Amino acid sequence: MANQDTGKPSFLRARLARDHYLGLPLTTGILAVLCTTALFALVALHALRPGALPDLDQRIADWFHVRASSSLTTAMLAFTHLHGTIGILAMSALLALRLMRDKAWAWLLTLIVSVPGGMLFNYGLKYVFQRMRPQFEQPILILHSYSFPSGHTIGAALFYSVLAAWLTIQPAGAQRRLTIVAAAVALTALTGLSRIYLGAHFFSDVIAAMLEGWGWFAFWTTIIFTIRRHQLARMPSN
Repeated sequence: MANQDTGKPSFLRARLARDHYLGLPLTTGILAVLCTTALFALVALHALRPGALPDLDQRIADWFHVRASSSLTTAMLAFTHLHGTIGILAMSALLALRLMRDKAWAWLLTLIVSVPGGMLFNYGLKYVFQRMRPQFEQPILILHSYSFPSGHTIGAALFYSVLAAWLTIQPAGAQRRLTIVAAAVALTALTGLSRIYLGAHFFSDVIAAMLEGWGWFAFWTTIIFTIRRHQLARMPSN
């Protein structure tokens, strides 16, 4: 009994250890994946059947549509095009060049599997859920693809997550972590807002895409950097 009692605290302490590759980073990564996945499933469950969330989606879509103006539409179109597939991949390519210059191979792999990989995964999910886009008599945009989850939003969530995470480990970014993370979240949210304003997506499409993107990012960073920490731990010390 005594050995069993002491074993449990030891296991918990190991999961919270900062200096072990199976410690706190892995624990927080797993929790992040589980939480985002559960929340995504909850949004999908309620968004794709009649109820309070689809009603809220429609009210928000209508509210933005009747308040559209030419100047704001121009700004939103510019911002949303910047965060389309070509824009996100172009920004990712620039970041990839910097990572290659710094020989940050683990971060480069994270960028590749997170951004293009996550966008492809989201494209497949659209055909799983097959939700139609908002409909208006005078639409700002006319799109014929499926709506749930938002492709632009997940692209922004993935790219800015990788960029923010990489910036926070740089000497200049270590003291500005909250600012960097807040900026990444704000840019992702603004991308989603532009899609709602333009009538391309419902509110729940955007929320689901953000959760999906953050979950996908957490999943791959947890795997890649757990392996990386394990490799470093096995290297002989000089």
